[in-house]
Amino acid sequence: ETANSGKLTPSFDSSVSGDSFQDDRDDYDKYSQNADANTPRDEGTVRHDKTEELLLAARSNACAVLMHLAKDCASSSTLCENQLLVSTLVEVSEEFQLPFHTKCIEILCNFSRFPANNSFLAANKELIETLIKCSSSKFNEDRLWAMRTLQNLTSDENSKVALATPSLLSALSVSARSDEPEEQLAAVAALVNLSGEPGTIVPFTNTKNVVSTLVHLAHSSTSSPTVKAISCDALAATGLWLQTLAGVGTVPEGMDKVLLPTQVATGWQRWD
Repeated sequence: ETANSGKLTPSFDSSVSGDSFQDDRDDYDKYSQNADANTPRDEGTVRHDKTEELLLAARSNACAVLMHLAKDCASSSTLCENQLLVSTLVEVSEEFQLPFHTKCIEILCNFSRFPANNSFLAANKELIETLIKCSSSKFNEDRLWAMRTLQNLTSDENSKVALATPSLLSALSVSARSDEPEEQLAAVAALVNLSGEPGTIVPFTNTKNVVSTLVHLAHSSTSSPTVKAISCDALAATGLWLQTLAGVGTVPEGMDKVLLPTQVATGWQRWD
């Protein structure tokens, strides 16, 4: 806040908020105009509106400071260990009416860039549920940052089984079919991460549209070469784990324990 003729007015310090928050400032200006100028208002209403404007400005600037800190690798671990901070960012990420809620998702994504944070973040059920909600947001950037965060979290070896839930896999499948290239790439990459863990094979194959989405992307003429390649990678990993499961099952004596497909069709009491 700065002094102006003895009154306090909200200040947006560009050295703190950065150029990336200019759009948020513009959104804030529109957001704060929540009353018709021609509508008479009493002194109490004006004071309340002013308080709300100052509070919104303070929250926006606090978010800007956290964004700068979150992009510093040396600070990432310390920030992520603060449970109150993480839970606050998770909560604000779902306040879709706020102009800076997307920045909170981006801050969480920056936390996930440091591998040592991912085990802690992946165990946060509220965070995972929020990311799933953000994956269906009408705002493209919300979905993008949610997918990038999930891509990083699914890279943690100790968290893959817990993350491979039907709701998360379904969210990844939907974003994998997105028309936004970066969102699609992050979603498919997260599916590849999960496909590399044998403990995820059952939910991976049981969840509707996961395998069919990968098959579609692997053969679609509109898929980028990268998306095609990693989709094939996920399908190959899935096939490998299924073959491995077949090989370690109860195998009759005299049969090869590493079962390969026979390609022989059978029927019931067929006539020659």
